[in-house]
Amino acid sequence: MRTLRVGIKNKILYKVKWSFVKLKKVLFNEKKYSKAYRKLLAEYGMSIAQDESYIDPSAYFDHYDYSLITIGESVTISREVLFLTHDFSISKGLKAINASHNGYLIQPITVGNNCFIGARALLMPGTTIGDNTIIGAGAVVKGNIPKNSIVIGNPCKVIGNLEDYGRKHLEAQDYIKF
Repeated sequence: MRTLRVGIKNKILYKVKWSFVKLKKVLFNEKKYSKAYRKLLAEYGMSIAQDESYIDPSAYFDHYDYSLITIGESVTISREVLFLTHDFSISKGLKAINASHNGYLIQPITVGNNCFIGARALLMPGTTIGDNTIIGAGAVVKGNIPKNSIVIGNPCKVIGNLEDYGRKHLEAQDYIKF
């Protein structure tokens, strides 16, 4: 069984460093903030591409063990996205059947390359998101999400294919170029 890796001292140190990272967003620009944030997350054990990905400052990464989270290249993580790698509700189930011990679940979360995670999405323990995937706002995601998918809902379900989505908008020319 795993034990908690992030102690009180490390949590406090993380919060102090995080404050300086957020200050970069206010004083400088998005690129400097984003680069500093990805570097901080990697310092705490997360496997994260050091490219031009964007992570909103309100995104929450489970402090249980950052090494359980992997984020690929060219990923956008919108505001208030929650990465949850643990589940302590299992202890209630064990207690309900009069088990002689408590327990909890710890599983990794992996986000592939070129993914977009919409606002307030919840990524549950054991989630793997394939490359080129859009997770809709507010989706509750658990399990394996195939590459090139568009998923929405609670529980989430695949509603489309990212390549078809791209072709549709290219043909309609209904987007703003940057």
